[in-house]
Amino acid sequence: MCYHKSLNATGPELETRYEAQLPPGANFQPIYHANAYNLPAWPIVTRQEPGKLQLIHWGLIPRWAKTRDDAADVRLKTINARSETIYEKPSYRTAAQKGQRCLIPVTGFYEWHTVGSKKFPFYISTTDQKITSIAGLWDEWPDPETGELIPTYTLLTTEANPLLAAIHNTKKRMPCVLTPEAEHAWLHDDLTETDALALLAAPYSASRMHSYSISKLITSRNEPSDVPAVMEPATYPELSKNPQLFA
Repeated sequence: MCYHKSLNATGPELETRYEAQLPPGANFQPIYHANAYNLPAWPIVTRQEPGKLQLIHWGLIPRWAKTRDDAADVRLKTINARSETIYEKPSYRTAAQKGQRCLIPVTGFYEWHTVGSKKFPFYISTTDQKITSIAGLWDEWPDPETGELIPTYTLLTTEANPLLAAIHNTKKRMPCVLTPEAEHAWLHDDLTETDALALLAAPYSASRMHSYSISKLITSRNEPSDVPAVMEPATYPELSKNPQLFA
């Protein structure tokens, strides 16, 4: 799965990359580490408004959530969505059927490798794109108390490629990282359900990814983790005999 990601880029870099504008006065700053369970706002490009980078919160609230308590509860369970079942699961079905697709810009993401009872954090990025897109779905939830439409999104996952299967060895899943061709199709094409599922089923090539182990600052409760140091390499003796973890 994917609950931690980075976007180490400036606002102008994002606008150039996506040919889209951030909200006036957004003053976007690089994000070195974002934890999904904090439900952070993230610059998202939607199929419906491809010329805008909208700051939308992670954790999709489906339209059927009746109260704020329902919404708060369900969104902690909709941070990620298995791409294979987005047309079946009630939380995502409407957004998928209506083509409410989006691009989630990242410069990398974090996963954990398990050895016995120990977990070791890794940072993974792509070598052919500085800013890469992960496929997502978005929706709007009508707040019953105010009538305000609140947009939220979920990040889609697929079966891991060999590199991520080695790193994320308990779940063997990875984000639906998109090639430039797949990114264009996800954002602009009128995809059928079959087309969309086929696009999402193809994991990004391991040969175009870079991975390395990092310090456990990412899980520190006493130190801030949204700092450049969170991405600095760290070595562990337990990983030295497993070269397939590193690319």
